[in-house]
Amino acid sequence: MKTNKAMPWWGWLTWVLAIIIGIIAYSHLPAQVIGNANRMTPRLLIVLYEPAIMLFIILLWHVLWRIDPKKKNYETFWPTYRYIGGIIVVCISLVYLTVVGHALNITSMRLVPTVIGIMFMLIANISPRIQPNWWVGFRTPWTLSSTESWNRTHRLGGQLGIAMGILIIILAWILPTNFVMRLAIIIPILLWVLITVVASYFYAKKE
Repeated sequence: MKTNKAMPWWGWLTWVLAIIIGIIAYSHLPAQVIGNANRMTPRLLIVLYEPAIMLFIILLWHVLWRIDPKKKNYETFWPTYRYIGGIIVVCISLVYLTVVGHALNITSMRLVPTVIGIMFMLIANISPRIQPNWWVGFRTPWTLSSTESWNRTHRLGGQLGIAMGILIIILAWILPTNFVMRLAIIIPILLWVLITVVASYFYAKKE
């Protein structure tokens, strides 16, 4: 296991490209940009917010596995752990490009839930490969105490996650308002989490 490469190179590259694009876009943005709830947001915050989050996640990804009590399990799914971190950073960068593009009247904010839907689909597709740990996956009292519950929960969560991602993408482009678009993200995710958590209990109880 290459412990010095918790984040894949393309995750770092995505962050660097986001910084470059932000620098280029800064001079073209108005001093104040209309943000959530029609509030005016300084352009410096628009340019720096998501890249700061991306850097935080990159650094965090190098720390989480090191402090996990189940650290030895990461050897069994190390490529998956790295992949999930990279996908999260890439998707945040795409959200960032959408926000900056929207401020420049280039892109539609409907791309945000679309990117989120794709992210969950990609992560859900490989979730059955995740082994028991304290940071990544469906971590409930029952999955952490039962390997069988962990495995079955993540197989179910993977299947439901792909369907949920598709649903988010569809709703993002057919619902009329930004408020409803937020519901298009929140409700499917809550249902996904609720079903998998309840299922993990019954899997453990059955065992």
